[in-house]
Amino acid sequence: MKAWSSLLLFSFRTFVSFTVVSSTCVGNSCPEAHKQAASAGLLGATVSASTCHTKTYPQSGTLAPVTFPTPIVDVRWAGERQEFDKYVFVLLRGEGFYVGGHLWRSDQFGNGNWEDVTSKLTAALPAGASTSEDMLGVLDLHFHQRHPERILFQGPGFYFWVTEDFGRTYKALPTPGEATLGFWMELKIHPNVPDWLLAKVKRKECLADLSSAACAHDLFISKDFGTAWTNLTEKAGGKVAAFWDFDWGASLTHSDPSQTIDDEVIFATVYEESSAMKGPYPGWDKDLHFVRSDDLWDSQHTKLVACGNQFEVIGQRVFLAMPSACPVAPDGSKRSVPTGADDRGAVTMYTSDDNAETFKQACLPVKDLDLGYNLVRTHDGKGAFVIVDHDELDPVTSRAPMSTVYASGYDASMFTLSLPRNYRNQQIADFARVEGLPGVYMANQLEASIFDDPSSVPYDKNYNDYLQSKITFNGGAQWSDLQKPDTYNYPECNRCKDLADTKCQLHLHGPTGWVEGPDSRPSFYSHTNAPGLVMAAGNTGQFLDPAADATCTWLSRDGGFSWEDVADYAAIYEFGDHGSILLTARYQTEEPAESVMFSLDEGNCWNTVLLDTALDVQNIRVEPKGASHVFIVHGSECRQSAAQPKCTYNPQQSTSRKGVMYVVDIEQVMGTDWKVCSDSDYETWSPPGNDRCLLGSKVTMQRRKQSSECFNDKRWQRERTAGVPCECGHDDFECDFGYERVGNSSCRRMTGISSNDCEQISSGSYYVSESHLRLIHNDTCVGVSNVVTDSDGHGTCVGPHCGSNNGKGRGALGKFFIFLLVAGLVTTLFVVWWLFAASDSMKAMAEELLAPVIAFFDSIMGWIRDKVSSLLGRQQADAEEAYFQPLAGSEGLALDEEDARSPPLFPMR
Repeated sequence: MKAWSSLLLFSFRTFVSFTVVSSTCVGNSCPEAHKQAASAGLLGATVSASTCHTKTYPQSGTLAPVTFPTPIVDVRWAGERQEFDKYVFVLLRGEGFYVGGHLWRSDQFGNGNWEDVTSKLTAALPAGASTSEDMLGVLDLHFHQRHPERILFQGPGFYFWVTEDFGRTYKALPTPGEATLGFWMELKIHPNVPDWLLAKVKRKECLADLSSAACAHDLFISKDFGTAWTNLTEKAGGKVAAFWDFDWGASLTHSDPSQTIDDEVIFATVYEESSAMKGPYPGWDKDLHFVRSDDLWDSQHTKLVACGNQFEVIGQRVFLAMPSACPVAPDGSKRSVPTGADDRGAVTMYTSDDNAETFKQACLPVKDLDLGYNLVRTHDGKGAFVIVDHDELDPVTSRAPMSTVYASGYDASMFTLSLPRNYRNQQIADFARVEGLPGVYMANQLEASIFDDPSSVPYDKNYNDYLQSKITFNGGAQWSDLQKPDTYNYPECNRCKDLADTKCQLHLHGPTGWVEGPDSRPSFYSHTNAPGLVMAAGNTGQFLDPAADATCTWLSRDGGFSWEDVADYAAIYEFGDHGSILLTARYQTEEPAESVMFSLDEGNCWNTVLLDTALDVQNIRVEPKGASHVFIVHGSECRQSAAQPKCTYNPQQSTSRKGVMYVVDIEQVMGTDWKVCSDSDYETWSPPGNDRCLLGSKVTMQRRKQSSECFNDKRWQRERTAGVPCECGHDDFECDFGYERVGNSSCRRMTGISSNDCEQISSGSYYVSESHLRLIHNDTCVGVSNVVTDSDGHGTCVGPHCGSNNGKGRGALGKFFIFLLVAGLVTTLFVVWWLFAASDSMKAMAEELLAPVIAFFDSIMGWIRDKVSSLLGRQQADAEEAYFQPLAGSEGLALDEEDARSPPLFPMR
């Protein structure tokens, strides 16, 4: 399992509509619909538990461990091409640092021949180089997919190492710059040219004083994979004083070849004057600028955006953060500076989809300042969710560990509310994709009712006690509860017995679970090569419960639509053999593991593999494609006691625990029970049934039948996912800017948000439909006009009413005031009836019946405010109250290469 705990590595990496069974499938109506779908055979072939014939392996003896002098920090493979996955590297914990320990290597898929290659790294150093233990470790490794045999090993000291033969031999090379520590170096390999590297390094002045203004960054380029380096600061000829953020222009990916950017293009944020430099942690700085070089600084760069501080590239778009106190807009025009923007460190985000030629301010429907945010890529890699940690003015909500999730539409600058109160911890958001199923995401949310009465919320409130899990099947447009099972395999996993059915659902630990210390739990997990399978640790109940006796392990075979308990404890899990093998073990916060379990029928039956010694299991890994049947289970020695005689750690004999690894090769373990799949062992599967649509398309994919206990060839290719366009329905749409979901289909105006808060709307370049709906990102349904008649679903007005200015001109004045006259007359008659004719019982009935109408008129009042503002020509400039925190890419920790995230600047580099 790719652990979110890998954030503990200072790794220097930056960071459609799934229609449910019915449009009213919320809460307790979904289980019945699931029963109907299952009985109709819509969820794929199933296996009865009564057919289980489980076995214990090996048939004789136990599986032997591999031990290491210190615990394992990470396991890495040489590339992602399956012919090279036999080369496995293990990074150990260092003595002085958490990372930077010894490097071990196996060229037999981990099955044997493990070698500590640190002696080879030492031998490769030039005479006189330091051989101290804290300078010889490995922090990270880098390679290009086209040349996986050539790997750069980044060390914490003044040297790094390069191999040209998968790690058999090594060459030591000095870090670029003068006395540059590898711990302070950030590397990026060119996407298209494998020999080219960019490296941002701290200057030698940082060794003397990290707080000095002279402690700045240089950017170096190598065209021979690190043998020789050129300082681009010097090459700029005085036009650049220091660098801050950087990336290759070729990181932009376009489906249109004509938009492809040249390989020589580099984007960066720079100080152009030495007098402007403010040290390695300047905060938001108006003297940093976003620039572009088209020729590797052979000539002067082009300043694209004044005050541009940090940026991130996602698909064909650039997301750029700049301080709100900047007096200049990206197009060079004067912009109004919000009051207090400089004092509070306010930030504004801009987006570009034309190779950073032009930028538009990102519009979020919010009035609060922002403290930070994450970017999470959509499944197609072309869009992103922005998860914002707002600076709420209310003291209760401001101290709550929560963020707000916003979804981008066709226009990446126009965001709409997706999920409020998304739980976060240590700059990590509990929000993740369900891989392989576009539009499906899972998240954890703080319950809204705990904020209803601020006086009842104590200052030391444990917000973790009020987490609830949610899932969306249509790109964040609608969120629902996770459905608890109707029956349980383990009675202990049913914690709903004493709760009303409406208050009891399934809740699962998310990415924050990795960093909960002694109460850590694995995150919900899925893999692109195991479509439909999701595993997680959690519990049923009203809220997520971190207690060990409350936690079970859960499995979904249909992308999160239904769930089953598969263990009465918290397990760690991984998928292999293209999803046909599930491997689990007790997680380290549970009892030590004396065995591991594997299933060949998607969790219905579990076989046992006995281990020679017990261990505290930290993680289970498989090569990145998830195609192999060789798993690596790793952790550390568990403490020996009378109750745990198979544990090996004795504190009286050793001061530290050793790292322990088991290589579980299922083919070797099963021996003659191993069977290769044939064509009849596969089925065509549609998630979650044959009559459902996924982002506007009926999707079918190939997978092995649950009842076929056989194995795929490692090079087996799943037949390409097919899709047939669906007719547009309400599930293909999300609420437009300034509106939020009420129930399943209607949208109401958000309190205090005006369309004129967004420049794209006030200028007429973006049209908000009168239906308050727009298409979900990457939704391909046909017949938009079946649902939205005045828009193309992407922000463009259609129809005769549009006219100039996208239909917002003065031609609407007459209709607008006729509406006001009629509305006023109806309201007057209702008030007279209420005051003089209605009885108390009639009033009570009216209040109940008119609740939706009141919400509607609240929305109408917001629309009226917009119309009046627009008709009178009153437009706010620059969306003054939309502020943004910067993206990672310079000093932020990276969670994984698929997600860009932006914690505060990390002070240790």
